[in-house]
Amino acid sequence: MRIMEIVTTELALDKLKSEENLQNIINSKDDTTDEKISKIKNELEGIVITNNMIDTWLKYISTDESSNNE
Repeated sequence: MRIMEIVTTELALDKLKSEENLQNIINSKDDTTDEKISKIKNELEGIVITNNMIDTWLKYISTDESSNNE
């Protein structure tokens, strides 16, 4: 059970880091507009992937928990 909590926490942490990176990119004055757009799109892609991973993981662990309760 502990491994499930660790994975859930790690995924949430990855998402928070990506969101912070996205905010830093948006506020950055160092990049051209084209560079910033490219970086934003890449970071958003990572956030979407992480969100999908979280959703999938939560489905797996809820299925596992419900089958353990039977």
